[in-house]
Amino acid sequence: MGFKNIEKKSLGYKLLYIWTQFWHNIVFYRKVIVLNKDNIPVSDNVIFTPNHQNALMDATALLFTIPRQLVFMARADIFAKPAIAAILYFLKILPIYRSRDGKQEVKKNEAVFRRTVDVLTAGNGLVILPEGSHEGVHRLRPLKKGFARIAFQTEELNDFSLDIKIVPVGIDYSNYQDFRSELLVNFGPPLAVRDFYPLYKENPARAMNALKDALAERIKTLIVHIESSDYYDLYDELKDIYNQRMCDRLGLPDAKQPNKLKAGQEFVRLLSRFEKERPQEIPGLYELVKNYSNKRNQLGLTDDLIAKGKISLSEILPKLVLLLLVLPLFVYGWLNHILPWGITVRAGKKIKDPQFKSSFKFAVSLLVFPVFYLIQTLVAVFVFETWWVWWAYLLSLPVSAIVAWWWHAAFLRLKKNWRFYRLSKKSSTDYAQMVADYNQIIEKAEEITSI
Repeated sequence: MGFKNIEKKSLGYKLLYIWTQFWHNIVFYRKVIVLNKDNIPVSDNVIFTPNHQNALMDATALLFTIPRQLVFMARADIFAKPAIAAILYFLKILPIYRSRDGKQEVKKNEAVFRRTVDVLTAGNGLVILPEGSHEGVHRLRPLKKGFARIAFQTEELNDFSLDIKIVPVGIDYSNYQDFRSELLVNFGPPLAVRDFYPLYKENPARAMNALKDALAERIKTLIVHIESSDYYDLYDELKDIYNQRMCDRLGLPDAKQPNKLKAGQEFVRLLSRFEKERPQEIPGLYELVKNYSNKRNQLGLTDDLIAKGKISLSEILPKLVLLLLVLPLFVYGWLNHILPWGITVRAGKKIKDPQFKSSFKFAVSLLVFPVFYLIQTLVAVFVFETWWVWWAYLLSLPVSAIVAWWWHAAFLRLKKNWRFYRLSKKSSTDYAQMVADYNQIIEKAEEITSI
């Protein structure tokens, strides 16, 4: 599988896809939520254009939620080494040459655009990340013209007969780096490139800008988009603090996704309006929220615990008893997974770019867990003579992994509950100030959402 037949299906790619999709959708992420999948055209030639927050995980988010084979486009310089290029082509990634690569290199784009025609007409989807680079923020950054240039020039090479649709995609993560976090993929109504043909024939640059601007507006409706630069942290923190109450105010049944997205979008809209109408109050609110979040983090608490107000021993003790009862199963699972999990965590820690950490954790865990399962099962074969013991041990590995992960997460929650209980019983100045700050923040948020 190479440049000349990248649109073709292969058995090797399909087998890799099945295993990787399972690891991505079932193991690595706790929950994958897909919204508005009916916005994906069934038979049209489609270019998917998601926001770009989390390095390679943005690509896998589309790869494993769209029911068609996808081909991605990436900058050409990473194809410089033939061995790397061969791997990238196998993974269905095409090069795109930029002006900084030199005029001679840019001329190679014509061949690439011809390949995109084959990709599209074979029923594949083309994926282009229009922001050009990643950043872990709840904001759509300015889009590059690359996707528009590819769409128009591919159409131009085919006398504008392909009727390409641009599908905007919004991607959101409950946590960028953590294993077992939540992923949300939100598809928007497609843009028809043909609507911009008249302008393109008159002025290509204006048409590309018009398509770029239209796409940006659509992606913003699919994500939490925080426009403010000076007070980004205020918006991001306050929308989470007020999330449950905002969901209640909107009449949503709970504060989980996709309701969390709706509540976040509405709260950001209202806070933005408040900032425009009463800008003099924003600096003070920013300091209040910053001081509160610092104290909360120092004390190791969460917003939902603080909102609860108090917790009793009768709530803590049953959870403690359950954890003690399950402790032997946790120890079994922990001992069997300490090496593959340790290697995965260590790989993530070595990465300096925080947005690449989850990509490396995903790739490493995808490889090391099955390898260790195989090695451990072979050891069992040599140790035990009975065949059913081998199979029982192999089947116990994923089950014990689930139990160990549940136990660890429950233990951390119980630890926070116990800390909250102790602090609420003490006359701690820091705790009292944090609660006072929280109540003041909620009072201000109620004012912001009531104007």
